[in-house]
Amino acid sequence: MNGLQIENLLTLMEGNAPFDKETARREVAEYLSAHTVDVAEELQKNGEAVIRTSSGTFRLTKEDLVAA
Repeated sequence: MNGLQIENLLTLMEGNAPFDKETARREVAEYLSAHTVDVAEELQKNGEAVIRTSSGTFRLTKEDLVAA
């Protein structure tokens, strides 16, 4: 996952949930860093990956990763 894709993910999160943006960004970045292979496999298998944070749950789809 490149920087633009991560930025797209975080921008989508900000628009989808009423939680602390800084905490959510940190938690998602940490999750993606620690589980990159798992996220990629889940995207490949299911077409989406579920990322759970203390602020809520986010569903990342393949379409979310397409550069705008």
